[in-house]
Amino acid sequence: MASHAHAHAPTSGSMLVLLPAALYVASVAGWAFLELYAQSGFEHGERRYDWSIESLSDLGVDYRQVHPLKHYNVTSHRFAAQNYNFFQAGAIFAVAQLVLLYASRTRATQHTATLRTFRFLLTLLFAAGMLLLGCIHGGPREKFWKIIGWHWTGLALVSIAGNLNSILSALVATHLGRHESPTAFRALSLGLGMSGLYSFYRFLALPEWDWKTPVGLWQRGSIYPVLAWELLSAISIIVSTSRGGSSKPKRA
Repeated sequence: MASHAHAHAPTSGSMLVLLPAALYVASVAGWAFLELYAQSGFEHGERRYDWSIESLSDLGVDYRQVHPLKHYNVTSHRFAAQNYNFFQAGAIFAVAQLVLLYASRTRATQHTATLRTFRFLLTLLFAAGMLLLGCIHGGPREKFWKIIGWHWTGLALVSIAGNLNSILSALVATHLGRHESPTAFRALSLGLGMSGLYSFYRFLALPEWDWKTPVGLWQRGSIYPVLAWELLSAISIIVSTSRGGSSKPKRA
């Protein structure tokens, strides 16, 4: 009886994988709260906040914006919340990813070693991108100072690195650490990654901006799939860990 109970007890490796699951959930929940909080302090000329037009970048600008792209002035009174949002999203994503890579190290093969290294680099680029988004704002003042390019570089890093990571996780069966990644997880990861990259392409392909350009729609469409992937990963980790406590891990 004791040996049977021991067989179903979660191993230290399985428990370690639960840490990034908790981090993913905390980061996504924090993002939702902080963005909504920042939106509630956004002063503009419309009756309601239009998330498809007003961008995440506008939420983080720490001064009153007066520029020809809009037919009204905008002020994000809670800009600090959105900038902190960028920081926490990058930092927590990086920690969770590194823990996942560490937890799955014993299952790495020569075939997956290159993909794991690539995902490690993508993790660092994603975190660096979020740091740039939070440190250098995307407003007219930065455009005048000719440093706004760093803000858009941050968006590019977040969008490309984050969504490529989602796609690569669909190719690596050992993404969830000790247990095999479910087919549904891998299919959804691929779909989310492709959706995010397509949205970033649409963002880059936008015509000359005016006050009706859907900047917010395609900018959010570049980042939200990464957040959705984090939540998907957390759910898959929890389910795989709870179901696989008594099974021997398969080698990839």
